[in-house]
Amino acid sequence: MSGMGVYVLMIVAMCATWREAEGAAFFEPLSSETTMYGSRPVVTQYCAWEGKKMMIGSSWKTTDCVTCACGGNGLHCTSSGVYAVPDHCMILIDETCQTLIVDAQDPYSDCDFGGNWAITG
Repeated sequence: MSGMGVYVLMIVAMCATWREAEGAAFFEPLSSETTMYGSRPVVTQYCAWEGKKMMIGSSWKTTDCVTCACGGNGLHCTSSGVYAVPDHCMILIDETCQTLIVDAQDPYSDCDFGGNWAITG
């Protein structure tokens, strides 16, 4: 089996029980540190993320599809919205964080909703 096939099967196995997902958002104020240059204190502000100091103005997306931005008022991170799909469908999230709604029995095929289902992201 090719590397891509193993990857797809791994995602399918991980997502097999996912029927709904809820979005999340959080905010954390800026952190600061003071460094002395001679007798002059210099205060540097930054966003703390997983033990790292992120510059104000930077943004990134994590491997689990959380989007974060460090701004002048602090760190703001969000994840995707709420998904509800019929039981015969399954939600997959690919490596670029795109949400795919596929048939639960055949993850290579799109899911036929056959009704009014709201998908928001």
